Amino acid sequence: MTEKKWVHITLHDVSPRYEKTIMRIHDVLVELGAARYSMLVVPDFWGNWSLEDYPEFCEWLRDLSAEGTEMILHGYHHYDSIGSHGAVDRVRSAFFTRGEGEFLGLDCRAAAELLKKGKNELERILKIDITGFVAPAWLYSTGTLKALSETGFTYAESRWRTWNPMTGHTYLRVPVVNYAGGGSLKRWTADLWVTSSRVVLGGMRTVRFAIHPADFENKITRGKIQKHLEMLLSERTALRANGAGPDI
Repeated sequence: MTEKKWVHITLHDVSPRYEKTIMRIHDVLVELGAARYSMLVVPDFWGNWSLEDYPEFCEWLRDLSAEGTEMILHGYHHYDSIGSHGAVDRVRSAFFTRGEGEFLGLDCRAAAELLKKGKNELERILKIDITGFVAPAWLYSTGTLKALSETGFTYAESRWRTWNPMTGHTYLRVPVVNYAGGGSLKRWTADLWVTSSRVVLGGMRTVRFAIHPADFENKITRGKIQKHLEMLLSERTALRANGAGPDI
């Protein structure tokens, strides 16, 4: 009997900033049979798009949550207000994101305060329990990792794995696959990884695919994303993280 295969799809940067694009991506996922996926929600994107100022968008998110789309906290402002990292972290930040490594430079206390603030705000606005967290660009400081284990989150993601911060248990040890905007080197590297992942990760029971709305707004990248989604979903069944590891 052939083993069933799965794909965990995450939609990043869920914010009124990208409202129309996010709705379009959701429609594409539903049309492809992938209604079971995770939305990574930002409470106040770049300090300019507070969820509280967009009640209709929040109502839409609540409706999706009631229908089974998972909501995960994704930073608070999604930008780096610290900017003082060591040499290695500066390289990581420059390559993987453009000033959005919000949790890369925080100590444990600052990270815990922001995690609690974001969790409480999302729970109040969306009227659901929030048990998962993914740092912007998957960039975590040592202090953030420690704070996660102290603030009640049972699900987190890095580029390489998903895990339970409370227990340290790894749910999935598989790298995330995603297209990327930015400079030509970053775009080329991302394209190469997506293409090669079909072979490299083809034998994995579960794979991960992330979508960023800013990438989807580019016509060429949007076509690549949709083509890859069609390929994945022709071979795999979509799942959510469900706050406690894959719901399979």
